[in-house]
Amino acid sequence: MIDLTYFYKKDKNGTVFFDKDNNHVLLETPEFKDISDVLLVTRLHALNQLMHPAIDYFIKLYSSKLQWEWFNRYQFWLNSEGNNPMPVRPELKTIEQYRAEILIDGISIDEYIFRTQRAAAVNSITVEVDGLVFDGDEQSQRRMLAAIHASEDANINSTIWRLADNTETAVTVTQIRQAHSLAIIKQGELWTRGTPNV
Repeated sequence: MIDLTYFYKKDKNGTVFFDKDNNHVLLETPEFKDISDVLLVTRLHALNQLMHPAIDYFIKLYSSKLQWEWFNRYQFWLNSEGNNPMPVRPELKTIEQYRAEILIDGISIDEYIFRTQRAAAVNSITVEVDGLVFDGDEQSQRRMLAAIHASEDANINSTIWRLADNTETAVTVTQIRQAHSLAIIKQGELWTRGTPNV
């Protein structure tokens, strides 16, 4: 016997309603979302922790769509006189299961959110050396490294550098080297699994 209580109207205690003819009262067909909607809302809101419940809500509506599509096929199958096999009902899954199984860019939703937040956090790295705040994102790290190598080749000890607040100031190569090391350490901390601070 197939449990169809998912589709029946229930009170707050979970008791199923019956009509005057003692038939189950069906829920009104809910709003649906497609998998494309789930992927879109994930892309839009991966960075915004406050909007993550919206991702879960879209997953719930997508899950509901799968169940109701099956239910309609099942009703048609019950009323048909053919010998077609009974349609297979999709498994009822938790939001967490869907977040692990739905792939966006080849990775799970949870992994996509983590990587998106991590990339934003890496792009926002700043480090302070001697009261000077340096950008520490990957491009800035490459610039620092290039400046360090160039200073060694040219035998210079200082240069003009654009800081995180876009001001230009004279900095020593030693300060650039320290900023580069701090940025690498900070990126390494963000690269490991955890919740990036964005």
